[in-house]
Amino acid sequence: MNDINALFVEYFVNDPLDSEGYLNDCMDLLHGFAQEKGIEFDGYFQERWEDAADTIVNFDEDYFENRDRKNLYVFLSALYDDEVFDYLQSAYAIAKLETPTQEWVKLQVDGLIAKGVRF
Repeated sequence: MNDINALFVEYFVNDPLDSEGYLNDCMDLLHGFAQEKGIEFDGYFQERWEDAADTIVNFDEDYFENRDRKNLYVFLSALYDDEVFDYLQSAYAIAKLETPTQEWVKLQVDGLIAKGVRF
């Protein structure tokens, strides 16, 4: 956990006045962490892309270019996995932002889904 938190601190120190950029960097890192843990929803990620293995497509770069889709994956992962949730809370705490609660994360998920964000 210390390595990811150290990166959060580094991101924040690089530009402490750019909280949006900082949070985007943190969400990118958490996205990669959740993928490394193999977090999936309805088996979608691994199964869908294993079937398309003969196509030259990088799932991370192409599929998750959409910031809202990436955020939805991270927020859902945080609801599913305590470690991802703890990291999400740490990212906000380091920037001295209000620490997310489970309820807040659920509201973010609901808002993104209402916006039409889908996998």
